[in-house]
Amino acid sequence: MQTETNKSNMPPATSRINAKLEKNLAGYMAAAGAAGVGVLALAQPAAAKVVYTAVNVTISPHSAVPLDLNNDGVSDFIISNWFYGHASHLSIVDQAPGNQVFGKNGVNDGPAAALFLGVPIGPKGAFQNNGSMAQQASVSGISSGGDGPWANVTNRYLGLKFSVNGETHYGWARLTVKAKGGVFATLTGYAYETVPNKAIEAGAKSGPVVAEAAIHPQEGAAANPPATLGVLARGSDTLAIWRRDAEVIADDRSDARA
Repeated sequence: MQTETNKSNMPPATSRINAKLEKNLAGYMAAAGAAGVGVLALAQPAAAKVVYTAVNVTISPHSAVPLDLNNDGVSDFIISNWFYGHASHLSIVDQAPGNQVFGKNGVNDGPAAALFLGVPIGPKGAFQNNGSMAQQASVSGISSGGDGPWANVTNRYLGLKFSVNGETHYGWARLTVKAKGGVFATLTGYAYETVPNKAIEAGAKSGPVVAEAAIHPQEGAAANPPATLGVLARGSDTLAIWRRDAEVIADDRSDARA
């Protein structure tokens, strides 16, 4: 009597891809490989990446520092420490159309906001052209108290909006500012989001650290702007910012006394 074979002990049937389908798939894989594109990569969305640059640069009175957020050799902003009259004035000035700074009051050329760690910087931000930061006067060797949102702060952040190849990106710059005997600022790092129109948090620095940038203060920039710092030739713009701020501060003090 012939014994019936137990089907559960039989090896599973081997399925074979249709020969034509197999040939077409092999051709597709070869074409994708030749183009340098992996099959899985085709379905992956672009990943956000923050590029952070560590620096340690002091910005003393009578100097200015170009700020190149993506380190492409083109200055995006200037952090300027002008000495005008009897006062030291720290401000940030855009270097290209569309580049703007997160403002404190949402008024063009008004004070630049001194943001705290973690504040979102993105499309919903109150951006403006240029921004005053801090000022400190000294008359006959006697220094007054510092004025402005950046006077005597530690590790606060500028929120920045700038253009890369015609697309909008967001970033930040971290500074500590002392206003005593003049304004002295220290730039300790900056970063930007590589994905266009994507917000970044102040202080976020995940991603690779770019080699330390060769940033040096430009001495005497207020009097003799270097050719590469063309926007400093617009000195009258910066001075106008501070004249207006000084008038506002004076009006506020008059109202307080009244």
